Amino acid sequence: MQGRFGCVRLLVVARDRRARELLVRTAEAFGWIAVAVPTPDRALAALGRSRFDMVVTRASDGGRSAMALAGPVPAPHRPARVIELGRPSLRRRSDRGRATAAIEIEVDQLQHRLRRLEPGARGRELAGAGSATDVGAAHDLGSGRLEARVVEGRSQNRLRIDASTAPPNLIGRLLVGSYITGQDQIRVAAAGGLTRAQRSEIHRVVDRTLGMTVVRDSADEVVVQNFVDPARFELPRLLTRVVDLLRSELSLCRQALVDGSDPGLGQIDVLEEEVDRLYLLMARQLLLSTEDPRIARSIDVESRHYQMGDRLVAKVLEVTGDLVYSIGTELRKHPEALHRLARPLRRTLAEQVRAFERLLVRTSDAFSALSVVEANATLNLLNGALPEAAEAGPRLVQHLPDLELGVLVQRILCDLAMGLEMMVIVNEVTINRSVEPEPVPSGTRPPGPVARTGERDRDRGRSSLAPPKR
Repeated sequence: MQGRFGCVRLLVVARDRRARELLVRTAEAFGWIAVAVPTPDRALAALGRSRFDMVVTRASDGGRSAMALAGPVPAPHRPARVIELGRPSLRRRSDRGRATAAIEIEVDQLQHRLRRLEPGARGRELAGAGSATDVGAAHDLGSGRLEARVVEGRSQNRLRIDASTAPPNLIGRLLVGSYITGQDQIRVAAAGGLTRAQRSEIHRVVDRTLGMTVVRDSADEVVVQNFVDPARFELPRLLTRVVDLLRSELSLCRQALVDGSDPGLGQIDVLEEEVDRLYLLMARQLLLSTEDPRIARSIDVESRHYQMGDRLVAKVLEVTGDLVYSIGTELRKHPEALHRLARPLRRTLAEQVRAFERLLVRTSDAFSALSVVEANATLNLLNGALPEAAEAGPRLVQHLPDLELGVLVQRILCDLAMGLEMMVIVNEVTINRSVEPEPVPSGTRPPGPVARTGERDRDRGRSSLAPPKR
């Protein structure tokens, strides 16, 4: 993806400090990332370390010519364009006046050159420049953070991560955090370049995150862009999709228990990855909706009270997905033990999985309909099921012939019991939501909360974990 005026990085070579500052500021105003050095030797060193799409030099500095500057640079880092600013005729003025006028003219020349780099002329002006990124202008705030500025009428949030001393897994977690908190672009760099392990960590996170893409990948930095529009997907649809995925995972686990084999459990990895992707997207949407009413309206969560509850429900579903995935993984890791389980025991475990799925559906329907009665009834069932789940483990494993079978059964029952606890949380959110203040039109006095104890029309369909529009 090309930047606003075609490229990403511009290198300014100027001995005069004021000239460097003004030229860099000019380039940034046009959406470029600009780096300044005082001498041609320093410029060659910079070009040897990383790639710049354009180099700007000053005729008034003399010394090595602009074209000679790019000559020794190896092909992979050789800039697509090297330009020289300034007019020799200015030397007839006084030293002070000449310097000031030269800088002003050079700024004008650079502005004129950058204005020419519009989409139609971009390919001709910078042929062979390679891939680039829409990085826009940003002001360094220190500590690796950049302040977003408006680019082409829209604002992008940008983050820079210094990975020079980052311990394992921290970069990946920062990328996930930046995605959820609404950062549009993340630049990861390190002194001396990124290690292979760091690059693998970045790509691993990008591959499992919806709408996250690597747009620049070089030895010294990786630039990640989040293209997903947080206002594009309605939260009810995403929640419905997550519930459907969980039911698919449970169905695979149940079928493996019934058959005593796991031919279909290979699909559970794909299903769980999709649950994780959707959870991160929902977390991003809900966090951004607290600051942007447009996003809140688009995703159908206008009440701040509902936003908090939905964030909790989304997290609960993500944890539930982890628990169901753990069951499937245990069954897949121990195919011989699964086959050796007596058929009546396998059927009992399959019934436990099916019972959990029913409670998941009831919980979903209660939340969708905002039904206090249904949520209360489901909580009563859960309060009865939890003690039974705690007693089932010792009862079922006491006659098993070996430890491997006992561990397999205990882990399945433990994950199911924790899943029941997750359903308790969702039903409690449903009941709490019924007494929360609802969004009301501006200019009207909000009524006091009224507990709703009757059934609501289920206009979002079965297994939807989202409140109806108001």
